[in-house]
Formats: sequence, C-alpha cells, structure tokens
Amino acid sequence: MVETLRQFIAYRTVSSQAKYRAECRRGASFLRSILKNFGAATEMIGTTDPFNPIVFAKFRGNPATAGTRKKILFYGHYDVIPAENEQGKWKNDPFSMTGEGGYLYGRGVSDNKGPIIAAIYAAHELTKEQSLNSDIIFLIEGEEESGSRGFADTIRANKELIGDVDWILLANSYWLDDHVPCLTYGLRGVIHATVQVESKHPDLHSGVDGSELLDEPLKDLVLLLSTLTGKHGKVKIPGFYDPILPLSEDERQLYNEITETLLRGNPDLGDPEELTQSLMRRWREASLTIHRFQTSGPDNSTIIPRLARASISMRLVPNQESAQVAQDLKGFLVSEFRGLDSKNTLKVTIDHQAEPWLGDYRNEIFSTLESAIQEVWGPTQGRRRSSVHVHRLPDEAREYFNVDTRPSPTTSNTLANGSADADTGPSFPTTLARKPLYIREGGSIPGIRFLEKEFGAPAAHLPCGQASDSAHLDNERLRLLNLFNSKAIFKKVFKELPEK
Repeated sequence: MVETLRQFIAYRTVSSQAKYRAECRRGASFLRSILKNFGAATEMIGTTDPFNPIVFAKFRGNPATAGTRKKILFYGHYDVIPAENEQGKWKNDPFSMTGEGGYLYGRGVSDNKGPIIAAIYAAHELTKEQSLNSDIIFLIEGEEESGSRGFADTIRANKELIGDVDWILLANSYWLDDHVPCLTYGLRGVIHATVQVESKHPDLHSGVDGSELLDEPLKDLVLLLSTLTGKHGKVKIPGFYDPILPLSEDERQLYNEITETLLRGNPDLGDPEELTQSLMRRWREASLTIHRFQTSGPDNSTIIPRLARASISMRLVPNQESAQVAQDLKGFLVSEFRGLDSKNTLKVTIDHQAEPWLGDYRNEIFSTLESAIQEVWGPTQGRRRSSVHVHRLPDEAREYFNVDTRPSPTTSNTLANGSADADTGPSFPTTLARKPLYIREGGSIPGIRFLEKEFGAPAAHLPCGQASDSAHLDNERLRLLNLFNSKAIFKKVFKELPEK
C-alpha cells in the first residue's frame, strides 16, 4: 500500500495548471489500473474538455446477494494543488514521497491520495477474503482543487453507469489536533465572485485630469464594497442571515465535548467559552471576505485606472442556498451602485458556487464509523510521539522507516511523565479519546451536497489526517499510522455498514 501511494504521489496531478493536463490523465490512468488489477470493474469517465476525467470503479460483493446488496459510494479526488518548490521550502521533492519520523511527506499524501489508497486497499482485502457483502463504488475526480469543474454535469450524464447508492463516504480533511480522531458532519458552502467597475475613458493622469467631477472606477468600487459589511464583518445584504438554523441543545453538547477534550490535552488554549465561540464562528456562521484588487494601467502612483475589479468570497452555512445568495448579492450590489449616481458601469460575475452541507450525525453511517474508530484507535492515556507507533504497524510497513522498532523499556521517567508506549498509566494529558469528536469545518467541498441530492443518500466524512499535516502548504504529510488505521476503519465500515 505504501509503495502504491509512493507511485501515485509521483504523478503531478495539478488541475489548476494547463501544463500538467497530460500528467493528470496519466495519474488517473494509474489509479484506474490499480483498481482494475484488484478486480474492480472500471471506466474512465470523460468530462467537458479540457477538464480532467473521473475514475469510476465498482467492487462487487457476494454474487448470491446481487439483488439485495447495499451500495457504498466513496468519493475523492486525485488532483492536487501546485507545489513548485521554487523557494526550497520542502524537505525533499514534493512529488517524491519520503518517510521521516513516522510520517510520509509529499504533495497529495494527505489531501487526498493517501485516504483514497487506504480505501481502495480496504475494499481489495475484503474482496480477497470473500467477505464483501456490498458493492463499493469509487468516484475519484480530477478537478476538486479547481472547484469540481464539470463534475456535476458528468455525474448526471452517467447515473445509469453508477447505479443506485445507499451511503456516501469521503475522507478529505483533518482532526482538530494531532491526537483525537474526529468525524465531520458539516461543511460551509462558498460563492466566489468578481465585482468590476469600468469607465468609458482610458487610464488617466491624476494631476492632469483628476477632479471631483470625474467618477473614478476604483473609488466607486471601494465605496460599493464598503456597503457589503458593517462593524465586525456583519453582512448587510437584506435577509442574508434569515435561513440560518439555530443552535440546538444536542449540537451545543457536541461543542462542549470538543472544548473539554481539547482543553484537557492543551490547557493553554484558554477560556472554554471563548474556544467554543471561536469554533462556532468558523463552522456555523456565514461570512464575506474581500480577497484582492486589480486595476488597469501601469503600476505607478499617478494613474487613475479606467477599470477596477475585486475578488470576493462568501462562506455559507446549512440552509442557505447558494443560488439564492448569489442572486441577492448581485441585486444588492446593483442597487447600491445605482445610488452612487456614477457614469461608470458595474459588472458582477459569479465565478463558482458550492452548497453547504449538514449531515445527520445520529444516523447509521456515523454510528458505524464511530464504532470502527473506537475499535481501531482504542482508548489511550498519555501523550504519544509519532515515532513510537512504528512498532505497531504491519510488518511490510516497518521497513519504510530505518528505525529500531523494538519497544523501549518502561522506566521510572516514562511512568512519571506519561508512558509513551503503554495504553495504561498516568494521564499526562489524555490524548486519544475513545469516542471521536463530532466536528464541523469552515471549508467547502463542492461534491458532497450535490452527491447527496443526486443519489438521495446520506453522506459522512471521515478525517484521516492530523491538524499538523500541512495540507495545501509546504511539507504536506500523513502519519503512517493514520494511513494504516484509516484502511482498517474503511474495511470495518465497508463490511459492517450494509448489515445495519
């Protein structure tokens, strides 16, 4: 599995850059070959050119139950964000996976190639053991890091090939810290938009033509954007907050559990209520951000640009509909611009939108995941160091790290400061909780709510990585233990969920 992941990482599947288009297709073909060699029925589903294809695969369960078999859809993405390493911040070539201190390093190892390989190997092992009693469907796209371009239309056009789905599972995020496993039941949606103001006159010199009679595009743009939010970032679009669901007592208890667990592991995080409020603001509150300005003309201090534009984003929360919010945004900006009485013209473009998602954390897929996490990770007291886990890995994985894998003897020092190797002993502090934390996240994954709606099936999200994995950053990594334990969790869920 580790060697397969190493080969997968070597493909520079960067969807946002046209120069890697052929490499993306080679990476998709490699992934399809792995699935095909493991006995899955596979197909490369083309999207609208020039977007990258979707890898489809189906592991079929026990033939005797063909008419009644349940179907689990695993969704992921093989594309990654750029990692040119021009400034030499990576320890090694980002597309040559390396192992160090119990971790695997490489672009995409955590987001999302490692979890994909773990899920594939889980399905493969169940098939080999003849204990797969459900169909496991893989839909692995190549445009997620670019807004899932072409994904929805392609899935709709190939629903007959994909078939019915009972549950949806993805693994594309991280724990809150490096110690406590999590399950994600909510994501924010997003709208990316461009606001542009343009005049009929060319770029001008401020000393020659500047006066209060001239409607300057950049001034208009700044005035217009200032109407979007008020004090402390409050969005001023009428009705923006009206659909947002109130906090239930059950969900409040989930936040209490998160806060108590995090503070037990790290008391320096501060006041419990402030920690809870900070999480709520990032996870269950909508927001608006202005990202950058662009202007026409040469880059000097005397130019009055004829054109000015800004990029903005809005993070949405469950019960807000992206189409409605996008329409309200346009209408509000047009109305406010009209109030400026400007001779310039306004253009508002919606560049991308994705729906927010809220799963039912009390349903059978979440309960099955929770049970699997409890069994695989187990209860632990005492802070663990990543390197000491190597001796618990399968034999074939130990060789990847050139370390002595024999457990260290327990000494008075380790007993006094929290044993690094024993599952019992003093709590200093408690780290791996037996019960996973149920969390929401502030980011967006365009495909998840779409798949729920399209197939009428509930989704759940299993974070495989740790908070320190540096996804989208330099030296992205995934702990080897997390890779193998994720495979074990997938295997249990693929086997046990259909029995629910």
